Amino acid sequence: MTNKEEGQELIKQAERIFERDVENALKDRDYNLVIRPAQEAVELALKGALKVLGIEYPKIHDVGDIFAMKAKEKCTGIKDEICDRIREVSLWLSEAREPSFYFERKFTEEDATKARNDAGFVIKQIKKIFK
Repeated sequence: MTNKEEGQELIKQAERIFERDVENALKDRDYNLVIRPAQEAVELALKGALKVLGIEYPKIHDVGDIFAMKAKEKCTGIKDEICDRIREVSLWLSEAREPSFYFERKFTEEDATKARNDAGFVIKQIKKIFK
């Protein structure tokens, strides 16, 4: 499998996690359980994009900065504000992941909706850039 194929598979996995886990947890009003799969979907989408670009990514949860830097270098036409928003989403979901998973913080419907919307934004942008 080539880097491009592996990257595209990671992006597809991100979509499946988003559609299955994020949407169902939100529908079930299980707000803490929205955060982790939203973060996972963003992480996989960004790592998939990096893989498509031929860039090895570190084994960390937040690769938003790396994606933004490399996307600006290698993708013509990607707007700075898109990269900045992707970086922000990746950071906040990475920081929220652990407290949501271990119920160290009680996330609200507003938090969960934001996580879903933000993850959806990142996936949509990645698909648009790498279609």
